[in-house]
Amino acid sequence: MVVYLDAVWALNLFIDACLLKLTALMLKRQTSRLRFWSGAFIASAIVLILFTPAAFVVDGPFGKLLYSAMIIFVAFGFHRISVFLQNLAAFYFTSFAIGGGLFAVHYFFQDGSFYANSRFLNTMNYGDPISWITVIVGFPALWYFSKKRLDQTVVRKWNSTTLADVTVRFLDVCIETKAMIDSGNKLVDPLTRAPVMFLEKSVCAGRVPEELFQKDNASSPSLNLEGIPDDWRNRIAWVPYRAVDGTGQLTLAARPDQVLILLDGKQIECTKSLVAFVDHSLSSSGDFNSILNPDMLLHGKIIETAS
Repeated sequence: MVVYLDAVWALNLFIDACLLKLTALMLKRQTSRLRFWSGAFIASAIVLILFTPAAFVVDGPFGKLLYSAMIIFVAFGFHRISVFLQNLAAFYFTSFAIGGGLFAVHYFFQDGSFYANSRFLNTMNYGDPISWITVIVGFPALWYFSKKRLDQTVVRKWNSTTLADVTVRFLDVCIETKAMIDSGNKLVDPLTRAPVMFLEKSVCAGRVPEELFQKDNASSPSLNLEGIPDDWRNRIAWVPYRAVDGTGQLTLAARPDQVLILLDGKQIECTKSLVAFVDHSLSSSGDFNSILNPDMLLHGKIIETAS
């Protein structure tokens, strides 16, 4: 039996990198490219170690646990024992979830003749063509599926009463607002895929150009931007959306320099977003004066965590 070790290692490097990336996305961990790829390389090196006299080191459960701990240490570093254990547990979770999914997909497409052949019970079948196709095609699909399910789980944890403190900065204008996280707000710019948040006039009147505010009774904003200063005009984007009655409309939005969201003791920076200004009140009770798109939290960067 011929084993193409270079191909097996390259495939494992790709898989381990994807698993580490999914772990980072799940826990919103930040790491440098050097640490990330060093961790992926060490993870994939276990394939090479298995063909050396040092294979006994990673042969048992204890050795595998220490090896995976080293992978997490290299990829994400060590800050606190609780954070380190969270990283390690998430890495195992993603590995087991996607690995189990690959086994399920592989055996889902087998028929009775496969099980009649007893070789599958006592050999590893390196390079089995069906196994390779399953891994190459199935792994990216399962990775994408897992990421989307994790995002949906996070969004479902938020409900209509979830509020956050938000700071929006345009040039030298800093606007502080109380925002509701609206899981139903899926509005994004179709060109840049930037999520759109809504900000009412009461918190920013006099500090942003009046032309940016969309009137409550206007079917669509005016296309005349002559009254908007040049430094604001360069930030303008027209975002199409579908109204409740099904008609297509446009809303005027501006690109901020920075959006900081304080939620559950974490400060999240949204680096790509748009702000649409409205002339009416967003809350009848005054509990909030802006509405966030949940994608701003899902894809934001945690820059500070309260101790």
